[in-house]
Formats: sequence, structure tokens, C-alpha cells
Amino acid sequence: MRLPIRTRLTAVYSAIFCIGMIALEVVTYVGLNAAIETVVDRDLEARLAGVVDYVDNHIAKLSLARFQHDLAGHGTLRPEWLIIRDMQAGDIFESPALRETALSRRASPSPRFMSTQAGPVRVRVLLDRRAIRGHRYELILATDLSGTSEIIRYFRLLLILLTPVILAASAAAGYAISARALTPVSDLTRAAGKIGAPCLSQRLTVHQSGDEIEELALTLNRMLARIESSFLQIRQFTSDASHELRTPLAAIRATTEVALLNPSGSADSYRQALHRVLGEAERNTVLLDNMLRLARADSATVVPISNPVDLEKKLAQACERMANLATENRIQLRTSIPVQGRGDLRIGGDSDQLIRLCLILLDNAIKYTPGGGTVTVEVNRVGETVSLSVTDTGIGISDDDLARIFERFYRADAVRTSGSGSGLGLAIAKAIVESHRATIHVRSSLGSGSTFRVDFPALLSTAALSPRTPHAVIVQSL
Repeated sequence: MRLPIRTRLTAVYSAIFCIGMIALEVVTYVGLNAAIETVVDRDLEARLAGVVDYVDNHIAKLSLARFQHDLAGHGTLRPEWLIIRDMQAGDIFESPALRETALSRRASPSPRFMSTQAGPVRVRVLLDRRAIRGHRYELILATDLSGTSEIIRYFRLLLILLTPVILAASAAAGYAISARALTPVSDLTRAAGKIGAPCLSQRLTVHQSGDEIEELALTLNRMLARIESSFLQIRQFTSDASHELRTPLAAIRATTEVALLNPSGSADSYRQALHRVLGEAERNTVLLDNMLRLARADSATVVPISNPVDLEKKLAQACERMANLATENRIQLRTSIPVQGRGDLRIGGDSDQLIRLCLILLDNAIKYTPGGGTVTVEVNRVGETVSLSVTDTGIGISDDDLARIFERFYRADAVRTSGSGSGLGLAIAKAIVESHRATIHVRSSLGSGSTFRVDFPALLSTAALSPRTPHAVIVQSL
């Protein structure tokens, strides 16, 4: 079981604080010891200088007994921790406190400073050798560390007592700070947990704090907006698909029921009924195929092939397949391809998808162009862009409908009542444009015809295209 974030944050904070505090205490303790030793060592050096001066001034003037007596009573020098030894004649002065210690028998003065035990007392010792009035003397000067040791002991005890108190206080403060810092996150979590499918329009409250919590709330709101948009699109798609499938299925059912209710019907009547059923079934097949293509495009389960494709040839194939439909509708189909630059009309893409795109645009233009009109198809290259445009002299598109023509199952009311089709053609065209990193531009107005232009990046290399690169759809009224 994982601990809550605030508990983990408190534990990490307390551990870091504990390590830092212990390190600080160790450094402080060691530094205090070093500082006290430095002060004591300077005092010993000052006293040693006084001893040297006293020996230099009195050793030759006084007898040994008088010298020892006067030195023992010299309060300024504090000779209670002093040994003066003539390197040739032996000890000249030895304080009683050091007489029975190892210092009185020390032969070497190295190191110069040292700390040692003199009976029950810990002392700091200065050892020195020097020449005074032609004689070599060894001087051992010590001082009692009882006072400084007591200071260090109290300081150590203070650290031991204060450490757990400070750590406990810092842990409590860290937990409170973590809890307060995570409160907005908890509020966002509770608010987000209340948002479901029936209320996707709700948004999280954004506090103008200028920190990461505000950015998190804004990001979640943007995500909810995208989810709501996708959910509404799926709902609308499902509703439109149900509506489109209901009509042919109802026609199939009605035709079948009428045929079954007339058992004495002729073979021709049954054949006509079967033709009607077949026609509706073919319409359903096309509709389902288009819906499947769009579903695959949305889920990116199909990665488009990226091969060098001559757009001129694919357009010519599409025009050849649509020629009969144009003739039946008494529409003149024209192509405009520049003689110069024919070899530069190559793009990277999927041949089948590109032909389908051309067929959709041609079918859309022919369908909504009255008899006697013209559909002009043009392909050319400008710089690093290969453009395919389909222009008709048809009924045009109103400003209100222009922004929605690429929505699935969308058809203007006038077209819905008089035309045929499921309203998925341009949605599929948009998906193909998206997969080829192209942009599609639309210019139209009622009664003046329409122009659909697709701009492809010219083929520079055979590198594969990204199937999820964003596309651009630009619509413009004439």
C-alpha cells in the first residue's frame, strides 16, 4: 500500500532536514572544539613567552632554590602546570600537578601542542625547546581544560536534547505545509470526479494563483473541452448514422413485406422488388464502408503508404472514371494541366487515397452543378507546393453552410431534400488531406459555384509521412 503524497513529502523533507541538521551540529561541534583549542593554544604561547622572559631575567641571578620558590609564587605565570628542564643539568622546576604524570618523563616535544590526561584532569600541553643564556632548556606548559570541557559537554547535551524536538516540529510543519499545498489538488480531484457523461459541460474552478495548480486546472479544462467535443461528435455521428441506415433498412423491409404479402405476384414484380432491395443494400454497403474509413482515420490504425505519386496521372484516372457521370448530367468536364513542369507534379502519398480524393471532389462538383454547367480540374506547382483545384459553376454554398461542409453527415437542407448521398464524402476528403500533410481551401457563394483547392507539399524525398500531422481547412466566401 502506497502512502499518501503528503506523508511521503513529509518523510522526505524530514529526512533531508535531519541529515542537514546533524551535519550542521557535527560541523558546529567540531568548530567549537577547534575554536576553544585555538584560544587555549594562544594563551599557552603567551604564558610560555612570559616564562621564557622570567627564566632569562632570573635564572642567572638567583640560586636554584630561590628561583624555584619565586617561580612557584609567581601568580601571573601560573606555574602550577609547568616543567622547566635543563637539557644538561636536569629538572630546574616541576609543578606538583605534573610531577607524577607522563609529561614529567616525556623526552620529545613533538608534537608541540597536545591534549592529554593529567590524573583526573584533562590538560592542554605546550612543549618547547629553546636556548636561554647559552643553555638548552625544555619547557612543558599545560593548562586545565576542565572549564572548556564543561562548556563542550553542555553544548553537546543541548544538541542531543534539542535535535528530536526540532525534528518533530519540522516534521509537523512539513506535514502542514504539504497538506496546505496539496489542498487545491484534492479539490480538483473531487471536482473532476463529479464530472461524467451527463455533465461534460462542467469545468473546474480556476484560481488565479499564477502557479502550477492554476496551469493544471487550465490543462484539465482544456482536456474536458476536447473530450466534450469528441463525445458530442460521436453522439452526433451515431445519431446521423442511425438516421442514414434507418431509411434504406425501412425501404428493404417494406419492399420485402409487400412482396411476401402478394404470393401470386409475377416474376417481374419479384425481380423489381429484388432490384430495389439490392440497390438499398448497395447504398448501405457504401455508407458502412465510408463510416469504417472514417473510424480508421480517427483511430490511426491505418498508416498511409508514402510513395512517389504523379498527381497528374491520378487526376487523369479519376476524370476518366467520372466522364460518364458528367455526360449523363450534361456537364462539361475540363482539365487544365500546364505543359511546362509536368514532371514536377509528384507528391508523396498513397495512390488509392489520392484517387479517392479526386473522385470525391469531382463527384461533389458534378452532383451540385446543374445541366449545362462546367467543372474545371486544374493541377500545377508553385514553389514547393503542388495544387489540385476543382471548380464548378454549380449552386454554390452559403456562408452558414461553408464552415460546416466537412462535418460528417452534414448536408444543407436544400441539398438534403433534393440530392443524394450520405454526407460523408467531404469528411473522408478531409481525412485524406490530413494524412498527406496537405491543406484544403474552399471558396464559394450561393449561385456562383465553388472551388476546392488542395495544396500538397511537393515531393522532396521518399520519407514516410506522419499519419497524425495536423491539417488545415480554410473556407472563404466569394
